[in-house]
Formats: sequence, structure tokens, C-alpha cells
Amino acid sequence: MDALISGQAGIAILLHGNTASVVEAGRPEIEFSRHQGSIPYLFAGASDVIELKSVTRAKTAEQLKLASSRDQALHLALILLDKDETEETRGLAVESLGELLAERDIFDFIASRLYSAPAPPNSSLKDAQHMAREAEPLSGFLDRLERDQAQIRLYRQAWDNLPLEFFGSLASKMKFEHCVVDSGAFRRLVEAQGEPERFGLARFQCLSDLKNLPNSRAALDAWLRPFQPSKPKRTVSDLAEEPVNAPGKISDGRRPSGSRVSAREAFENVSKQKEAIVALFGKGELHRARTYIDQLVETQMKVGGPKYLSMSLCDLAQKAKMIFDHSLQLELARRAVEVEPDDGWAHGQVADAYFCLGQFDNAWQAFDTAGKMGEPAFGRSGQARILRAQGNLKGALAAYEQLIGEFPEEVVVWNGRAEVLREMWRLNEALVAYEEAIERFPAEVVPRCGRAAVLKDLGRLNEALMAYEQAIDEFGDDAVPYAGRADVLKEMGLLDDSEKEYTDAIGKFPKEPVPRCGIAEVFRERGQFGVALKYYEETTRLFPFNPVPWSGRAEVLKEMGQLDEALAGYNEAIEKFPFDPRMHNGKASVLKKMARLEEALQAYEQNTTRFPYDIYARSGRADLLKELGYLKEAVDAYDILMERNPNKEGLQYSKAAILAALGRYEEASRLLPSGEPRTHDEWVAYHIQGMILLKTNKLDLAIAHLQRGLRLNPFARGRRYFENALAVATVRRKRAHEAVNFLGKDQEPLTDVLRMHVFGELSRFEDAHEAYHRIKSVCPPKLVPLRDEVAARYRLQQAAPAYQPEWLFEEECRFVLLEAA
Repeated sequence: MDALISGQAGIAILLHGNTASVVEAGRPEIEFSRHQGSIPYLFAGASDVIELKSVTRAKTAEQLKLASSRDQALHLALILLDKDETEETRGLAVESLGELLAERDIFDFIASRLYSAPAPPNSSLKDAQHMAREAEPLSGFLDRLERDQAQIRLYRQAWDNLPLEFFGSLASKMKFEHCVVDSGAFRRLVEAQGEPERFGLARFQCLSDLKNLPNSRAALDAWLRPFQPSKPKRTVSDLAEEPVNAPGKISDGRRPSGSRVSAREAFENVSKQKEAIVALFGKGELHRARTYIDQLVETQMKVGGPKYLSMSLCDLAQKAKMIFDHSLQLELARRAVEVEPDDGWAHGQVADAYFCLGQFDNAWQAFDTAGKMGEPAFGRSGQARILRAQGNLKGALAAYEQLIGEFPEEVVVWNGRAEVLREMWRLNEALVAYEEAIERFPAEVVPRCGRAAVLKDLGRLNEALMAYEQAIDEFGDDAVPYAGRADVLKEMGLLDDSEKEYTDAIGKFPKEPVPRCGIAEVFRERGQFGVALKYYEETTRLFPFNPVPWSGRAEVLKEMGQLDEALAGYNEAIEKFPFDPRMHNGKASVLKKMARLEEALQAYEQNTTRFPYDIYARSGRADLLKELGYLKEAVDAYDILMERNPNKEGLQYSKAAILAALGRYEEASRLLPSGEPRTHDEWVAYHIQGMILLKTNKLDLAIAHLQRGLRLNPFARGRRYFENALAVATVRRKRAHEAVNFLGKDQEPLTDVLRMHVFGELSRFEDAHEAYHRIKSVCPPKLVPLRDEVAARYRLQQAAPAYQPEWLFEEECRFVLLEAA
């Protein structure tokens, strides 16, 4: 049975399926039947309605009595403070309050509310103190309340001045405020009296009590920042350098005989120990960190007990996760479970560590345990994450949709549903899902950035840019929207603007690796590989535990043609991040670039075994089969991928490209979309349609189609494929002078082969020789026959042409077609 309770209304409503009954506080033994449609009227004007799930009749009566007593006590307290009330009435209020406030729960309820705002103008605390001088604990409380009015006023004013941007709407702020008051935060902070230790404890308790509210940390930090006491602090680096158990340094928990550890001393000591441990994590000094952890365990078990030790170990496990040391993360989470076996949150941290290690069976079991031990939303959403990571996107979507029904106030399940829809390439539905999450959680940045990312996927780049700019306006202290905006500018081909945005973001967020990797990618797009490499190497030095700059560095080395260094870079990255599939797939791609194709194929096949749910290992293998000329095997590989990922459009377009290269145009066309392209993959499909027109000698239609694609495609990276296709088409049309305009600035091997052909047709042999010289020693083996045929045709090398012109055209079409897809 569920129940709704209001002390203000003095009733509880018991819900039995489609029927309801009402219990009054004064007559809890009697029930009155009511239709559920009357519930809003029964609670009209009440602001304290609470919902109880799966509750007994006796428990409902007990909670109704407490709620009613709380409301009565608050009403009496306001009467006592009201100077316009008669002295007799206020005297009766004192007598009644004396009885009610003897119960600690009611006393705390009244104190939390009277400390949440200064006394109103029509009140007289002095008179109330005089009338209650013989009544304890009321008298002492009123004395403290009168003394604290100035501080109460300051905290209240600071709260009222918080902008709505932290909450999304006035209604959300009022809901947040209700939780702040109910938790006793105002009273706790005011009573700290600005003492650093007490304030620190009060702030910590606020963060803990309100951690499940949207954007709680940012809102509380902004509220409390003006009140932060100043005191000398040692730096984290200083703490990390201190020897264990050094006199006067980090305590080992032992104190002189007869002394007692206070709560604030314990809190301060644990905080210092954790800071030192995290600092050692950052330096990679894990042996010293483990020594500190053992000391922390000993100290906190003595002064705080297993509950708080478990919390500390879980916190450290998350810090280990941030440096991508998932083995250490698991070690710490397991220790948390050992000291507090019934802690559902600790079991959830174990599950999260197993998930990061790719041990999904263990993770599933641990998430299940977490759910059964008081963390149902975390446990169930964790299992949905596993389904998603396993590639079971349909199952993950169903799980998230069920979770939304059961835990509608959990933003993570709304975001999870939207992310799965995005991964399923159901982009319009993902957009709607993110917009629903934004409407429900306006103070959360993740759905805002998710929506912007989907707009980018859809090719709606101007809208994506505006969405990121709006997120920056509302969440200026978060690096993600800044990096997102810069990335969209890069996609739009506005590389100078993108560089400036990333530079500003690096200045604003110097401790974030994302903007640094982003600016490296800008220079990589420009072909300024030396600068890109410098940024990536600097980022690996500053953020050695983040995998992204390591893979980025190796990719730049690959594009620079420094393939041995790129391979060594990926081997080093694999050693540091053995559970990251990007590193293993990157190594396979370098082997492919080195023309060690059989080794590359073996590496991809190992990756599909090592990471059975990673789509990129399988698509890399399928693409390599295409490179090796095993086109039928590549088609079969894409069929398997399409069966497992039916909504990932890019897979069917890659298959369509192979079918078109095989001359199976009708089959290829059936896999291609008919509407206007919007996404990056749809523009690839549009390119394939143009290539089919070209290969079937519909030259004028092909040129018009490809020119339209070059003009309208918003994705800068994709325009090069249209340029290469137009170069082939215009040369075929005997308009080589036009083809020069489509050769672009990049120095990819295929583009250089096309330059040789175009310049040869125009008798610009010096330009043709320059292109030939660039790829004479670094040409991929698959491209050598085409390169040599073009070179022979225009006397760039001492050999006679071996093929007819038709062969040359077919080969150029095949390479342009397969390169894009």
C-alpha cells in the first residue's frame, strides 16, 4: 500500500489500486472512502505532502501523527513570535510548545524552519524570550535564534540572490529550497559561526544531504562562497611530500592518553590524508599512495568507524577511475565492501570498476547487489550501461525506458535513453529524448550538450553552434560546451575560429585535457602535423592517465608517415591502457598503413575476440578486407555488422560502396537513402550515388550531382571526397582545366595520383613530377599499379603504359569510391 501524508491538511490518503481512503490525524482508527479524483482537493493549499511507498497502515498512522505534530508546533511557534497576538494566547503557545519540543524530531523541524529566514517584521523575539524564560529547551533556543538573526539574514539574502540559471526555473529553485530547509542546512551553517572547521563540516554535510538534487554542487558552492572562512592552508603537493607518520604532519590516529578525537579534528585529518593520496595518484606514485591508504584505514576505523571509512574508500576509487587505473579502482572499492558489507553504494563502486575493466558478468552481479542493498536506481541503470556496452542497444533502450517510469527524478536514466538512441542512429528520436531531459532537468549540462551533439550529427551545424553557445551562457564553468562549440566550428571548416575557441578554452580550463586535444585536431586538419604533435605530447605529459592524447599522438605520427614511431606510440598506449579498444584498433590501423596487411587483419581479428562488442574492431576488419581486395568477404563482414547494428547507417553505405565497386549498382542503390542528406553518413551515401552515375557514364548528371554535394555538404572532412570525384569526372569529360579546381590542398596519396593525371593532361609536367616525387617512395602498395600507369602515360618514369584508358578511369573511380566509404 502507498500513502500520501500532509501535516498541514491533517490527513493521510491510503491508496489501494484505483480506490483511496482518508485517515484524519485526530481519528487515525477511522477510514473514509474517497475517489482518487478528489485527492487534489483534499490537499488543496498544503505544501508539505509526502509520499510513502509500500507502507503499512500502522506506519502511516505514525508518520501522520508526527507530521501533524510538526505542523502544530510550527503554528504555535509563529503565534508565540507574533507581537499582535494576545499575551494569553502566546502563553498557551509556550505551554504547548514545551511539550512538543521535548521530542527531538519536532525540535529540529522547528529550528530548521526558523533559521531559514529572519524573523518577520510583526514578530518580537524579545517578548517571546521573556515569556518562555522558564521553559526549556524553548528558552535557550529563542536566545540563540535572537543572537543569530544577522547571520540568518545574510545567508537568506545570499540564497535569494542566486540566479535561476543554477536551477532552470523559479519552480525548480523553490523545490530545491524546500530540500535545503528540510535538511537543516540554514541552521547548521549559521550555527557554525564562521569557524573554519565547523563551517567545513557543515558544508560537507550540505553537499552530502543534497547530492542527488540537479546541479547541487554548483548551486551550493555559489551560495556558500561568500561565507568561506579564510585560514592558512598547506598545499596538496606539500601534503603529498610529507613522510608517513612524520611528527606534526598527517596523523596516524594515535593520540596522547586521555585525549579524545573531536568530530571536526577527525574530518580535517581524513581530508588531509585523502588530499595527499589523490596527489600521489596524480604523480603515479601508487606504492606510496597505498601506504597512505593503509594509514587512512587505520585512522578512520578508530575515529569514524566502517561507515565513513567505506565512503572514503569509495571516493578514492572514483579518483582512481579519473586517472584510468581501473585495477586500483577495483581494489579500493573491494576494500570499501570489506569494511561495510551492507553498503549498497560500495557494491555499486565495485560494479563500476568491473564495468571499466570490461568484466561485464562480474559487473552485472555487483550492480544487482547494489540495487538490493538500497541503491536500486544506480544498480539498475548500471545494468543498462552493460547492455549498451555489449552492443545490445535494443535491450538497453528497453531498460532505460522502464527505469524512467520507476525513477523519473534520476537524470542519468533520461540521459542514458537519449545516448542509446543516438548510438542506434535514431537521431531524430535522440533529439526529442534530450529535449525531454532538458525540460525535466533544466539545470543539468549533460542533456544540453547531448542535444547539441545530435544536431551536429544531423548536419544542422548552425543549430548545434547555437545550442553550445546557450549551454556556455548557462553553464560557464563547464569545459564541455566550450569544446563542443570549437568542434562544430572545425566541422564547418572554420579552422581559425575553432583554434581561437580552443585557445580560449585552454586558458579558461587549464586542468582539462579536452580543449588541448581539440586544438591538436585543428592543426591536424590543417596538415600542420608538427604543431599537432607538440600539443598532443604536451597533453600526454600534463595528463598522463588520459588515453585520448596518447591515441591522438600516435594518429598524427601515422599521418606524418612516421609509421615506426606511430606503432611504438600505440604499443606504449596499449601498455598504459590495456582495456581501451581504441589503442588496439589504432595499432591495427598503423599495421595496415605499413602495408603489413596480414598482420593488421590478424590484429583486428584478435580485437574482435578481445572486445566482442566493439563495433570499430569489426568495421576495421571489414574495411581491411576491402583494402585487401577480398570484396566478397568484406560484404559478408558488413552483413554481420548490419545485422547486429541495424540502425547504423554508415555500415550499409560501406557495403553499398563495395557493391558499386563490383558493378552491382542496383543492389547498391537499394541500400542508399532517397531523401536530402543531413548526417555525415548520409553525405557519404550521396557521394556513392554520384559515383554510381559516374561509373555508368552518366557524366553530366554525375558532375551536377557531385558539384551539388561539394557545395552543400556542411562537413569539411567529407568535401575532399567530392573534390576527388569531380577531378575524375571532369578529366573523363575532357575538361582537365576545370579538374585543377577540385584538387584541393591535401597531400593524400590518392589525391597526388589524381594530380599527376590532371597535370599530365594539361602538359604541366613540372607539377606532375612534384606530385609523383611526393609519393614515389611512400605510396601504399594497393595504389602502386595506378600510380605507375599514370606515370608511364605522361612519361614521369621510364616505362610504357600497360593498360587502356578505360582501365585507368575504372581504377580511379574504384579508389575514390572505396576511400570515401
